[in-house]
Amino acid sequence: MQDHDSIQREKLSVALSSIAGAVLITGMKIVIGVMTGSLGILAEAAHSGLDFIAAIITYFAVKISGRPADKTHAYGHGKVENISALAETVLLLVTCAWIIYEAYERLTGKAVHVEVSVWSFVVMIVSIVVDYSRSKALYRVAKKFNSQALEADALHFRTDIWSSSVVLLGLGLTLFNVPIADSIAALIVAVIVVFVSLELGKRTLDDLLDKAPRGMEEAIHRIVADVPGIHNADKIRVRSVGAKNFIDLTVQIARTVPFAIAHDLVHEAELALQREYPDTDIVIHPEPVETRDETLIDKVKLLLSRERLIAHDVQVFQVEGKYQIEFQLEFIPSEKFIHAHERVSELELLIKQQIPNVQTVIIHIEESRENIVVSRNVTANAQKLSRQIIAIAMSHGELLDCQILSVLESDGEYRVSLACTVDNSHTLERVHEISTAIENKILVEFPFIKEVTIHAEPN
Repeated sequence: MQDHDSIQREKLSVALSSIAGAVLITGMKIVIGVMTGSLGILAEAAHSGLDFIAAIITYFAVKISGRPADKTHAYGHGKVENISALAETVLLLVTCAWIIYEAYERLTGKAVHVEVSVWSFVVMIVSIVVDYSRSKALYRVAKKFNSQALEADALHFRTDIWSSSVVLLGLGLTLFNVPIADSIAALIVAVIVVFVSLELGKRTLDDLLDKAPRGMEEAIHRIVADVPGIHNADKIRVRSVGAKNFIDLTVQIARTVPFAIAHDLVHEAELALQREYPDTDIVIHPEPVETRDETLIDKVKLLLSRERLIAHDVQVFQVEGKYQIEFQLEFIPSEKFIHAHERVSELELLIKQQIPNVQTVIIHIEESRENIVVSRNVTANAQKLSRQIIAIAMSHGELLDCQILSVLESDGEYRVSLACTVDNSHTLERVHEISTAIENKILVEFPFIKEVTIHAEPN
């Protein structure tokens, strides 16, 4: 991929060559037009002269639009290309007005002698060849870098090809004593240029007014909605600033999705859009939405999260068509009981108000654990205790194997972790029942053990 400087050099190089081509063509047409008195050639000279002015405007527009964004131009300077294209449109229309007026004068009686020579044909043919090479080069670079200014300049040279061909026809008919052919050819040139100018002007105004390209909103919606995990896309806004497009949109993601995963989904949507629209600045705002697969437990956890509360062991019971919700709510140990109780009462009422069909809410107050518990690893010195714990665990007939992972001691309290192997045909519910039963046995047998954690593994 080319860097910004090399892109600018290529764009400015083709713009300069267009200026040189316009100077050559305009000079030749003026000389031959004056010598022969051909309005068609003079009209073409005026058209080419306008191309020269347009090429200069394009050069400076490309040069300015290549400047990077700054504090006063957050979207960059690309709109300069649109303004230059609008200026070119106005110049084209002014030229056409003069051509139409002069052609009308000649058709209604103004006597002008048109002298056709071989040089008239040579100049027009050379003009067509130069115009073709310039328009092809400009159009190639314009498409490569999505430059509206260069594309407008290419369009100018392309209209020269059409109009020069018409003038050639008019000169040929003049040789066969059709005196009005030259003026009619000039009128046809003017009509062609007016048509192209209005089309260019419309496109330029559309870009200046930030009109989104036709069908682009639907395409963006389809691309983003195809990303798994994104439910919808709306508030899609597209604007073009010179060669660069800017896309802003909102995507809907299930509110149960953690922030980190939601960020990954947004990134996937950005990559999908970048593949379809390279060199585009994309801003996506994620919006959490309620989805059909959201459970009652999800709703409770979301409500607790919004209230900035920490809870665990959330359970929902259905009793005679109504719901009873229970969970453990954590408070820091230094929290006053009266304050914690008041907060719990407020929370119970809030859950009933915001979650339909909830009849009872039971909240158990619990101290939150410290993030870090300073401990000693005494596994190597607790061989006898480890053997006793393994014996108790293996007394449960459904364990296939059991090993001590660690024994930690903190202020006289022990925390034991075990790795136990179970049959892989068991359900998750059954494995949890087995683990709970073993943990309870160990805690009853050894009161100084504060916590037992079993890591179950399939055989």
